[in-house]
Amino acid sequence: MEYLSSFVARFIQHSPLQERITAVLQTLPVEVVQDLLRDPRFTMAAYDPADGSHTHFHIPLPGRGDAGSRMIAWKISLAHAPLDFANYVIAHEFAHAYLRNRGRTHDEDPEDAADALAAAWGYDKPRSAMRYTWWRRS
Repeated sequence: MEYLSSFVARFIQHSPLQERITAVLQTLPVEVVQDLLRDPRFTMAAYDPADGSHTHFHIPLPGRGDAGSRMIAWKISLAHAPLDFANYVIAHEFAHAYLRNRGRTHDEDPEDAADALAAAWGYDKPRSAMRYTWWRRS
């Protein structure tokens, strides 16, 4: 699975965050991983809102007939969040990217769809998620 580490490292330079993202990516179904890795518009970035600078991301424009560009922007603080919560967030965001920020059906809310898909991959939303406030800070 070295190719997954290399893939993540193309976008994320923060080692602890790289490791967490790669660890979750390695557990996802092969068809999901292939879908993301084969899409030239799929990209990731990391940012630290505590650094005081403005963060800019390059988001590839969708091509004709594409379902849209796909990007995940990770907060650096995710590297230090409780592991169960971090893994859930990572899986949830990969689910959004895989679903192209849509529901699995026309009527399904995209957030519910991402939660359900992450849970199907073994990453249930932790019960304690509502009390985690790490994401509100740096």
